[in-house]
Amino acid sequence: MDGRDTRGNGEKDGWSTRAPRVSDALKRGVMVSVATWGGRRISGRICDKEPYGLLLDVENPEADVEGSTGYVFLPWTSVDQVSIQETVTRRVKYLRDG
Repeated sequence: MDGRDTRGNGEKDGWSTRAPRVSDALKRGVMVSVATWGGRRISGRICDKEPYGLLLDVENPEADVEGSTGYVFLPWTSVDQVSIQETVTRRVKYLRDG
C-alpha cells in the first residue's frame, strides 16, 4: 500500500480524521446493542469497560426477560458483536506555529 486513501475523493486525512476510534465508541455513556454468542441481544449504555468485559446499564424495562433492567456485565468471550448507535468523536485543536 502506498498510503493513499482509496475511499471517496482520495484525501488521505479526510476520512481517517473523522472516523471514530474504539476508545471513543466504547466510552462511558455511549448507547450500544450487544449480540452474544448465545443469541441474545442486549441494549444499554456503557458504564465501564475493561480487559475482561463490558458493563452496561440496561434500559429496557418493558422486556419480559430476566435481567432486562439494571446492570449487566458481559465478558468479552461472550460478545459476538457490538453495534454502536452513537459516537462522540474527539475534538482536536491544531496549534499553528507563529
